[in-house]
Amino acid sequence: MFNIFELPLSYTITFIVMAFILGSVIGSFLNVVILRTPLKQSIVVNRSHCMTCGNQLKNIDLIPIFSYIFLGGKCRFCKSKISPRYWIVELTTAVMYTISICTLGVSIELLYAIVLIPVLIVASGIDIDHMQIPYTCSAIIAVLGIISIFTDGRPWHEHLLGAVVVGVPFAIFAMVGAMGGGDLHLMAAAGLLLGWRIIPAAAIGIVLGAIGGGITLLSVPKKLKAETKDAVEKIAVEWYENQKENGFTVAEGKSDVLFGNIFKGKCDISVECIDEKLWSGKPDVDALNEHINELAAKDFAISIVIEGDQIKSVNCKKQIVFGPYLSVGIAAGYLFGQQIIDWYLGLM
Repeated sequence: MFNIFELPLSYTITFIVMAFILGSVIGSFLNVVILRTPLKQSIVVNRSHCMTCGNQLKNIDLIPIFSYIFLGGKCRFCKSKISPRYWIVELTTAVMYTISICTLGVSIELLYAIVLIPVLIVASGIDIDHMQIPYTCSAIIAVLGIISIFTDGRPWHEHLLGAVVVGVPFAIFAMVGAMGGGDLHLMAAAGLLLGWRIIPAAAIGIVLGAIGGGITLLSVPKKLKAETKDAVEKIAVEWYENQKENGFTVAEGKSDVLFGNIFKGKCDISVECIDEKLWSGKPDVDALNEHINELAAKDFAISIVIEGDQIKSVNCKKQIVFGPYLSVGIAAGYLFGQQIIDWYLGLM
């Protein structure tokens, strides 16, 4: 490793500018990955196009960061607004690459950061859009962690302990519904890469998530939550009555719980929620989802408790996306985790 700030000023500036440009270009590609991957579309074959009018974008429209500014945030052809997130992703990647080379210098750790940062940004973007973190993202970070065991000079057991230390509590969070499975896999993989640095990373992510989640929950009008709950309960009751008419009921004295999410107006209660040993047959879960979809409600987690021949209770709570907060924590832990640990130990 060598510190770029130990070089002549012109060389230092050159490295910083190159890192910024590289980050902005990669950030532009990340926008394509975030948008197309969940839709199972190719990220390399089709040229970028306006999502409103369908016109293919010209090269001058694809200059990272600056094209958005020059176009005033609007499509050149149809003048529809372009999401500012494209510009934000490009700028974020560029800034993070710049911070990385300034912090890590030219080193093996910088190579890991060049891969880690895009993966975290993709995971965050897809989590925001679809409430899920692709397992591919966690797998890539885990592979980086395995490779780092042989290259970063840290004891191998430190990497494994990092994964365990964060994996166990996050597994508990996932079991009680406070976190999703994607959050668990992301943090466990990051623990394998960061080792003990995962502790400040997790702390930063949890604190940011608590603040952001708290703001999200407080922003939901109580009336909206109550109305959504009542509407879902009415639909669930009518649906269950229909299922009973078709001979599908929960056994007397038994209860079953259906879990699902209402995200962007679509409900995803899975047939896998059904404990077939408790039912007299297989109910039509798709019909329940279709009726809840008609509510056009957004971003609620729901649970429907069925006991015997009646709907016992229905619960609705606002969903919180934790992936972006955890990703910020992981990036901070990777870049500054050791300094944070040393500072904390110094206080003691």
